[in-house]
Amino acid sequence: MPSGVYENNDLGECGICGKRMRPLLKNSDWKNRKYHVSCFKKILADISNYNTVAFTKYGHIKKIAGLPEPEARKQLEFKVEFE
Repeated sequence: MPSGVYENNDLGECGICGKRMRPLLKNSDWKNRKYHVSCFKKILADISNYNTVAFTKYGHIKKIAGLPEPEARKQLEFKVEFE
């Protein structure tokens, strides 16, 4: 159960989900927080699994030789240069 209430607080909104922040009275640093604890934990989980989450959750497109994957697979030859 959360320890604070939404009424009369000037904490603003979560930087991740945009919902109003609620004070965490059990910890002394609650006035400085910018994110919900649960939102922050989700971001950390996404970072640790970014190679699998990036293409499904965040809409990134795989690129091969600088081209999007579907377009690159249509080409039969690739030129790879090492510097």
